[in-house]
Amino acid sequence: MNNATYPAKITGLRQQHLFFALCWTAYFSTYIGRLNFTASLAAISAAAGFSQSELGLVSSGFFVGYGIFQLVWGFAGDRLDPVRMVFSGVLCSGLLNLAMACASSPGLMAVIWTLNGAAQSAVWSPLLRLTVERLPGVEAMRASVRYSTTVPFGTLAAYGLAALCSAMGCWRAVFAAAGLFLTAAALCWLRGMRVLAPPLPAAPARSAAHAAARPLPHRLPAVLALICLAALASGIIRDGIQTWTPTYLHDIYGLDNTFAIVLTFTLPIVNLCGVYMGKWANDHIFHSEAVTAAASFLAACALLAAPAAGVRLPLWACLALLGLCAALMLAVNTMLVTLVPLRLQNTGRVSALSGLLNSATYAGSTLSGYGMGLLLERSGWPVALPGLCAGALAASLLCAAAAHGWKRLRG
Repeated sequence: MNNATYPAKITGLRQQHLFFALCWTAYFSTYIGRLNFTASLAAISAAAGFSQSELGLVSSGFFVGYGIFQLVWGFAGDRLDPVRMVFSGVLCSGLLNLAMACASSPGLMAVIWTLNGAAQSAVWSPLLRLTVERLPGVEAMRASVRYSTTVPFGTLAAYGLAALCSAMGCWRAVFAAAGLFLTAAALCWLRGMRVLAPPLPAAPARSAAHAAARPLPHRLPAVLALICLAALASGIIRDGIQTWTPTYLHDIYGLDNTFAIVLTFTLPIVNLCGVYMGKWANDHIFHSEAVTAAASFLAACALLAAPAAGVRLPLWACLALLGLCAALMLAVNTMLVTLVPLRLQNTGRVSALSGLLNSATYAGSTLSGYGMGLLLERSGWPVALPGLCAGALAASLLCAAAAHGWKRLRG
């Protein structure tokens, strides 16, 4: 066990850029190794004949593994060596993606994908802790927000790879390619961090961060409970859109699987705006992560109202609407999972807090993965879409309820 902290920050501009590039690439690679399954849902179903509920169960397996172990690794991330934790998570994910390329049954795929979720859950929380400890305050905040861009770029890479493999008629290749990329990213991470974040000497007692930490504010548990529930709702909505958009385009607009995946390409492009849109609104308008998240949820609810009411929009309008909703959920994720822990870094529990909130988000993703598949089989889109709309409204109210307490906590 190693719960020491780094004695000095990285001050050289070139080293800061290299540090950010290594962190960004490591986290970006995990999105390729998790969204490749989501992007290949329609192709796998067509080629292997698996049902939507079977594939939804596999998808949920990832979120179960990720959500449960995010709590474990989140709390461990404040005590263990963050460099080794990130390396182990990325490398194991690469090996499990290679194993996924050889799987032939839904049961085996669910086991492998659950283990993949457990492996990837060891990446985010220690990576955020390492950023706080190695970069100066302003640079740490800026870098942490920019990590959110891994979501749209990772989605573009995963869906592009899936579309290429689908066109070639070989869905297994998407997992083999992702596995090789993850393995290479893990090795690059380890090599680069040997210089930028060398191994720490063992600390005889608590880390400096813990030693300097103040007792938790008495109102923090109640506020965190509301934020966790909102994060859970964001996971349901985000993955309800992200996972099932190709299927929605196929069912409602009659698009073939490859073309549906290619059109889904447009979502990450709009998503990229969500990161900076949310940060700008938070800095210049709302000045509160909870209020910014509440406004984002409310806007998503308004956007989903038309399709939820059964209105069949033109294809371009549907893509724009889904893209904006996904961008709003990315803004929410930036507020709740990234900025909330950073605002509370003086508690010395950045990894634990980010792990808790990320776990709540992926608990929602778990419900979305299997629940949406089952709901679509039984009731179809006329029930699924109003459900997402109602979830966005409920989450907005939760964030609004947390806003007063959060304003006092963030200072």
